[in-house]
Parts: sequence; structure tokens; C-alpha cells
Amino acid sequence: MSSKRSSWFSFTKPPSSGHPNLAEHRRNSNVPFSRPPFQQSLDDNGELQMNDHPAEVPYSDLLLEIAMTTTFASLTDGTPIFEVSNVASYLSFFALVWWIWASQVAYNVRFRRADWMHRFFVFLQFFIFCGLAAFTHEFNITSGVVDDTQEENEADALEREAFQDDQFTLPFLEGQKYRDNLLPKLNFKGVSIVMALSRLLLLIQYSVAYYHARQVKDIPQAATSRKPHRWHPRFPSFVVHILSLLFSAICFFVAYAVIGHNPDEDDQIAKFVLWYFPLLVEVAAHFVAISGRYKGWVHYDSKLISERSATVFVIILGGGLDNITKGFRLIVGNVSFGWQSLGIIFCGVLIFLLLFALHFNTPEPEQSKRSLRVLGAFFFQFFYLSAVIVNLEAISAMLQAGTIGNGLDIPLQFLRDTQQIMELKGFGRSLNESDYMYSNIAKQLTKEGIELGILLPEINSWIDNATSQNPPDYNLPYNALLWMDEEIIEIVLQNLDSSPADDLLVAKMDAFYSSLPNNYTLVNNQTFNDIVESVITMNATPALWFYGSGGAFLVALGLLSLLDHWPARDKFEWGQILSRLSLGSTIIILSSLDLQSSRNILTDDFHYGDSRIWFLATHSLVLPPYAAALLVEHIIELVLLRKAHSYSETRSSVSETGTDRVMGSPKPVSMAE
Repeated sequence: MSSKRSSWFSFTKPPSSGHPNLAEHRRNSNVPFSRPPFQQSLDDNGELQMNDHPAEVPYSDLLLEIAMTTTFASLTDGTPIFEVSNVASYLSFFALVWWIWASQVAYNVRFRRADWMHRFFVFLQFFIFCGLAAFTHEFNITSGVVDDTQEENEADALEREAFQDDQFTLPFLEGQKYRDNLLPKLNFKGVSIVMALSRLLLLIQYSVAYYHARQVKDIPQAATSRKPHRWHPRFPSFVVHILSLLFSAICFFVAYAVIGHNPDEDDQIAKFVLWYFPLLVEVAAHFVAISGRYKGWVHYDSKLISERSATVFVIILGGGLDNITKGFRLIVGNVSFGWQSLGIIFCGVLIFLLLFALHFNTPEPEQSKRSLRVLGAFFFQFFYLSAVIVNLEAISAMLQAGTIGNGLDIPLQFLRDTQQIMELKGFGRSLNESDYMYSNIAKQLTKEGIELGILLPEINSWIDNATSQNPPDYNLPYNALLWMDEEIIEIVLQNLDSSPADDLLVAKMDAFYSSLPNNYTLVNNQTFNDIVESVITMNATPALWFYGSGGAFLVALGLLSLLDHWPARDKFEWGQILSRLSLGSTIIILSSLDLQSSRNILTDDFHYGDSRIWFLATHSLVLPPYAAALLVEHIIELVLLRKAHSYSETRSSVSETGTDRVMGSPKPVSMAE
């Protein structure tokens, strides 16, 4: 009966070698709890020799990088980059995230083996990254150090002025202020304890590796040369790592205790030392451990490090692309969407692709046991990745700034058109929809969900109020126009999902609109101008350092190539490196010309000013020049690549021709020839 239906559909069938994939899976899954990474003797140079057991733990690296992706995405969403202080906060937190990953990779490429113990360590490392992601919301490294009391008091006074009769809003604002003040302390304490636990976790892993290393037989002549009455630790390179990690963990625990419940300014400054000095000690420990002064060291595999670095670069690009596509959605949602908007989207995509292409257009270094160079290039990648991150975030900010600049054209046009109509009709004359028949402002307002027929009666009521006073208030109609225009600005920002997050700016806008037009202290031309310029600069400030970050990317990429391939292997590789360094430096120098740009974004008639960088930012024109620069660099590198290939082919052909002449019979040469 068909062999009892194949042994009850294989329920009782014994393991068979007839299924190679199944057998291979079981063989790979059958790993011990712990596996020694070393052979039982040192080589002649005093280096520990690795055994032949597999070092890879299937999919564990993917899990580790997924965890880093979560932390990175949380950091990107919780810490927007606009001002220089935002950049400092972002990179300071990224330094902690990157070092947890980099120090773990530095361990894995040397000592990790396919066993359950290291799988368990990956499991714990996953919790470390997820715990760190919980403390990224509005992370501000300067909190408690930079005195922003004046701005907070000004914002508080404006909010109280705006909601003085509101019995519900003021208690809510007080509660929000309490949470805002509490959040930095929770962030700092949480980061300190998570970092301390990550150092302890890595300390345990190095201790286990040290235990296995102590089972290795020493070099005979080295063992007999020891002084009998002086203790020498075996393989001090491990001791260097263990002591640096112990010191680092203690510093982070101390930082947790120092921050406490009510840290003062000195405590906040001490936090910088307790957080970042231990990381420098750990970096130095890696170089000391492989300096050759101690036996028992293990070199870094440049191929494995290159693979892990490529993965984290792609992760960072993915996080940046997510923010860039959010900018695309804002552009599509803008009423001014058109061919220029499509061009901006094209430039954003082109820049992203060129960043990817330039990174992977760098040739891989030769396999080398020069661990100092490999390690130096690996650790330098922090500066390179930092430039990539800031560049990607600046691209996203520039997309948003251009969208807001286009969106604000609507309320500014309404202000200009209405002011002109008021001047033509004269004081005390009401406004009618027919007054705007020669303007497209009614259509533009309708696209934003605003009806011109609703705005004008509000302004007309204040015009009537102005004429009924004795003496007449000639400034009140214009103040009413400003007051109504501020409401249009808020609606436009809401439609673009770009409501301001700055507390002081929000307070200014609330105080302006909640007051009446006859409150000349809060509602006037100066406060209106200040609000509009603040809205623009809050989003367009990255334009001041966008090109600098773009140039820094090329410079860092060139320096990274130089460290990886020092000295460069031929003139074409030198050409690629020097091209990146020179073009990147040129972009940085040119960007410095706009650092002193005037902050007067608006002219007296509420048009955008003629300052170069602000003009580019408000008209969505920051990205095209940078895209063109990256394209030029990519073309230069493609030309160098083509010439290098042709040169190699020519030399290969000449070499083969020379070999044929040597191997073959010489052709007789006549006198005539």
C-alpha cells in the first residue's frame, strides 16, 4: 500500500541524507554553548591563531543591524536638525549609538564564533539598542548648559497674555512645561544607564574570550624568559580591553548618579566628560592592544569590517531616504505644485543616488594584516557617516523650506493686494470680492480651504470700528489686515504639516492672533514681520550649512579612501582621491561666503529679499547646484575608471605581444626593411 503511504506522510520517517538542504540546515543549527575561538598555540609573531570553526552566526548580524536601524530612525524622528545646536545634539547621540555598534563589530570580527553564547549576546545587544531608542525624543545635549531662561520667560509671558481668560489652556501649558523640563533629565539618566549596561555586556564577552585565550600554549622561549618573582598577565591585550570597558562602565554609572533629580550646570558639564572621555579611552585601547607591544593579539579582518560598514551605510541612507520622501509628500501637497516641483523632486532623488554611487564606487582595499591602518579607517568612518547623516537631513530640511516658502506666498500676496486696494479706495471704504477681480488670490486661498468672502467681512468690521472712533484710528484697518493674515499663515502651515515646534515662535503666534487688532503692543507690523521671518528661518536655516555638509561628505569620503588605500595603488586612484578632496573643499569654501548673509528675509513690501542663500531656500533652488556638483564628481570618477581600464588593457596587450615574440621564432629582417 505504497509503503504505508510513505510512513504516514513522513511522520515516522527517520532522518535521511536524501534531503541535502534539510541536512545542511540541521548541521548549521547544531552548535555548542561555547566554542573556543583560538588554536592551541601562538604563531611565531606572538599572535593568537584562530581556529577553523565558522565565525558567522547566521542572521545575527542582520538582527543587530535591525536594532540599530530602530534606534537610528527614532533618533531621526525625535531630533530634527535645523540649528547648529540641533546638529551637535544629533551627532553627540549618534556617537553613542555608533560606538555601541562599532565596538561590538570590532569584537565580532575577531572573537565571535557560531555558538549559543554569542547568540545570547546578540539577543541582549538587541535590548540595548531598543532601550537607547526610548531616550531619543527631543534629545538636546546642551540642555542645562546653555541658558535659555530668557526665551522661556518671554514665551511664558506671551502665552499668559494670549490665554489670560482661558481657565483650561493655562493649566495645560503648565503641565506641558513641566514635562518639557523633565524630559532632558530622563533622557540623560536613561542614556547613562543603557550605555553602562552595554559596556558591561561587552566586558563579559571580552572576559570569556580572555578565558579561552589563557588556555592557549605560550611560546616556549617567552615562557622561560619570565621573571619568577614578578607577576605578568598573560596576553595583556585582553586586559587592556577589559580595563577600558570597566572604566567606561563606571563612568556611565557615575554620570547616572551625578545627573540625579535636580542637576545644576556643573553636573551637566561633568556629563560631557563622563560620557565621551571613556569612549576615547576605549578607542585608544583598541590601538594599544594591537600595537605589537604585547603577544596574544588578534588582527582585524578588513573584509568583514568592510561588509559591516557597507551595511550600516545602507541603513543610514535608508533612514535619510525616509525623511526625504516625507519632503516629497509636502511638495505634492503644496498648491504651487508644478514643473518646478518635479524638478526639485528629481534633484533630491539624484543626490541620493549619487551619494550611494560615490560610496560604492570606491575600490575595496587589499587584504592586509596591517591592523592599525584597518582599525584607523574603521573608526574614521564615524566622521564620514556623520557627514552623510547631516547631508541627508539637510536635504529633507531644504525640501520642507522650499515648500513653506512657496506656501507663504499666498498670505503675503493677500497682504500686498489688500494693502494696495485699501490705499486706492481710501480710508473707511469697505472691501468687496470684486476688488480682487484682477488678482488670482481668491483662487489660491480656495485651494487652502479659505474663502475670500469670509475674510473680508472680518476686516470690514474693523474698518467700521476705525471710522466710528473720534478721532478716527487710521492704523486700525491695516492692523486688522495683519491680524487676519496671520490666521492665513497658520492655516497654510497646518495644511503643509509644518506647524512650528519652537516654543517662543508658537507663543508669538498665539499672542498675535488671540489679541485684538487694536492691541498695538502685540499686533503691529514689526511683530508680524518677526513671525513670518521666524517661520522661514526655523525651516530654512539649514541652507546656511547645507553646502558645507555636502562638501564635508566629499572630503570625508576622500580621506576615508586615503586611509583605506594608503599609499594609493596607482595614479588613477590618486586622481579619484584628490578629485574628492578638491571639489569638497571648494564647496565648503564657497558655502562660507553665505555665513554672514542678512537675516532680513522680507523687504518692506513683503517680498522675499535678495540675499543669495535665502533666495535659494525660499524658492526651492538649494538642491540643484549641489546635485550638479555631485554629478560632475561622478563623471570625473567614471572617466578615471575608463582610462584606468583602457590603460590596463593596453599594457596587458603589450605584455602578451612581447611574450609571443619571445616564445615564437624571430622573423628574419632584410636590409631593405
